[in-house]
Amino acid sequence: MPANKNALIRYKIIDKCLRNRYRRWTIEDLVDACSDALYDMEGIDKGVSLRTVQGDIQIMRSDKLGYNAPIEVYENKFYRYADPEYSINENPLNAEDYELMEKAVCLIGEISENETAKELKKVLSKLKEKLLFLL
Repeated sequence: MPANKNALIRYKIIDKCLRNRYRRWTIEDLVDACSDALYDMEGIDKGVSLRTVQGDIQIMRSDKLGYNAPIEVYENKFYRYADPEYSINENPLNAEDYELMEKAVCLIGEISENETAKELKKVLSKLKEKLLFLL
């Protein structure tokens, strides 16, 4: 999870921009888009620095927040996703996450047979179905 709300807003705006394949995005365009969004959403009028957006792109590219965004620079100045279908909001569940969730479901399923556990098992059953669908 991003360190603060402003960072999350910037990541979402950068993601929205890079998914728009009908426009060519320079780093300055991304800075402007982030600054405008922060002003509109939070009333912050001091703007966003170039260095901040560069750092955001590096974090989005990394595994630090689990995004591993395939952001590429083309023609030496324009940014886009290498995979046009990619979005940080639709990041699929990886095999490791799936295994952890499956273990959690099994552990929770071992709870005694009281009324709460019965309701919990219904939820777990639905969760298992969704997990199978995701992978």
